[in-house]
Amino acid sequence: MVSPWLDFSLRAYAGGNALIETDYVVSANRLVPDLVRRFLKGTGHGGADPEVNPLFWQPEELTGLNRQLVLVGAAEIALQEGKDWAGLCGKAGIGHKLVVEWAQLHVYAMGSRWVDPRVREKTDNLILDWISNCVRVEKSEVDGQRFRSLDQ
Repeated sequence: MVSPWLDFSLRAYAGGNALIETDYVVSANRLVPDLVRRFLKGTGHGGADPEVNPLFWQPEELTGLNRQLVLVGAAEIALQEGKDWAGLCGKAGIGHKLVVEWAQLHVYAMGSRWVDPRVREKTDNLILDWISNCVRVEKSEVDGQRFRSLDQ
């Protein structure tokens, strides 16, 4: 997950999300609540309803979920949501890794010209290593390849 936006309860926006001061999503205190309102309009669900907010799931509801890699910037608006998701994965016994990259902004892990090339290389390598450690080729076939999770 890269800069996961998961919490439609808007807990991080109660009184304003202070991380807009360091992130480039400068209109988030207005924009995010408006997006949540539009998304939920007519659904009959509130922002804390588990149907639309996985941060309100019970740990046992994550059973069977694959390992999670969560990448967030330390200076971005989704920082708390990334931490909360990793915490829920921990309570559920789901293998996970939370990476909080110092001084990075929203979706830094997707790359941009603003990301230091050293951070970009470190992040790319981390993602590739994560994939390599989670999945391996079980056997080759004429019509393609089969993959098997190392957790199984």
